Amino acid sequence: MSDHSETGNHRKWLLTLSGGSSPSDNSLQAGTDLALAAGAFGQSVTLVLAGKALDLLNASAQGDDALWLLLGSLPYYDIDVVYALEWEDRPDVLREDLIIVDMSRAEWRTVAGEADIVVHY
Repeated sequence: MSDHSETGNHRKWLLTLSGGSSPSDNSLQAGTDLALAAGAFGQSVTLVLAGKALDLLNASAQGDDALWLLLGSLPYYDIDVVYALEWEDRPDVLREDLIIVDMSRAEWRTVAGEADIVVHY
């Protein structure tokens, strides 16, 4: 892989997806597309799911099958971990194609403070 420090274009991205009224909200698709694009161009992406977007971490699709499947491609774009922000009703069975790590609000604020680009969908 290339050395990002040589190009000066490497940035730390924090993308938080929470969506609107459903996990198939268009904003979740847009946020996922942005995460994949940033990853494809060698950016460091921290992807955090919150609110309705947490449904996308269930073992099976809970709405938009295409978006659920698309999230499975994150590791191919060097997004190896997906963070779940304050997930109180975490199901017993989660999807197995992603590494899912819980994140507190304090941890989110720390990551946001270190990020070059912060986007919320």
